Amino acid sequence: MIVDCHSHLFPPAWATSGRLPVDMFDLDVVFQRQAEAGIDVTVISDPHIWYGDRDLGDIASAREYNDHLAALAAEHHTRITGLASVTPWRGREHLVEAERAISDLGLAGFAIPTSDQGRYLDSVPPAFWELVAGLGVAVFIHPGGVTVGQEHMTSYRLGEVCGRPLDTTLTLTRFILTGVAERFPGVRLLCSHAEGAITMLADRLDFGHELRDYAPLGPWGPVKLERPPSYYVERLYLDTVTFGPRPLRLALDTVGPRQICYGTDGPPVPFAASRGIDTVRSLALAPADEAAVLGGNAAALFALRRYLECV
Repeated sequence: MIVDCHSHLFPPAWATSGRLPVDMFDLDVVFQRQAEAGIDVTVISDPHIWYGDRDLGDIASAREYNDHLAALAAEHHTRITGLASVTPWRGREHLVEAERAISDLGLAGFAIPTSDQGRYLDSVPPAFWELVAGLGVAVFIHPGGVTVGQEHMTSYRLGEVCGRPLDTTLTLTRFILTGVAERFPGVRLLCSHAEGAITMLADRLDFGHELRDYAPLGPWGPVKLERPPSYYVERLYLDTVTFGPRPLRLALDTVGPRQICYGTDGPPVPFAASRGIDTVRSLALAPADEAAVLGGNAAALFALRRYLECV
């Protein structure tokens, strides 16, 4: 089984209210990409990016999106599954919607933005992580349309090429250093774009934590982790959307081949879906590890075999 864990679609009814690629409203594009690359199942989610007037963090948008995606997944259950759109900083309504999306709609997990209105994963209400752990589903994190340093990224599409990976890096670092990852060990995060830069910074986080009481380097925070920060980095799941083999090799060296999931980021990225498969195969992994990366890991993370059998 080959599984694309990172693909985005919006309801076609939204197409006239924003400025996004037309592919992001067309399910047939997903099926064409499956045929081109031999993909068996595509995991579809909301990227929390909208160019227009719609606020994707609004509860009404979340409900509409989840209803639409659940209907698609039910109709095409052998080819796609979906992740519920949730913005957990926005209050109890989002918590209620999160539970509905899994328990009533049958979606396979959650997709949340890396940040919302300047708030990061460390400030997500604990009730959300408790719900995630209780439901036993995974959470896909993806940077939204506004990222850290946005004011410096108005040209050369810097928000896309720099801002989003940096937002992922910052939110995961806060999630780890503030102790949230330690308090909720049952939460499984799948990180888009191979975690941004946190795999490169894991040892640096350890350096900071080891010297947390060394006053000349400045203040630390109140949390003292029981383990080095790199331990929590190594527990993350990462996708393969690196657009090249070098960062993907670092991701593999950091978390191992059983926590890497093939993804395309298409739609909207117009590259052929097979391009990412070629990148994985260029690493010359052992056959069992390659099979795990290309599909087995995502199938296990989102219980896809059980899902496909039961729907």
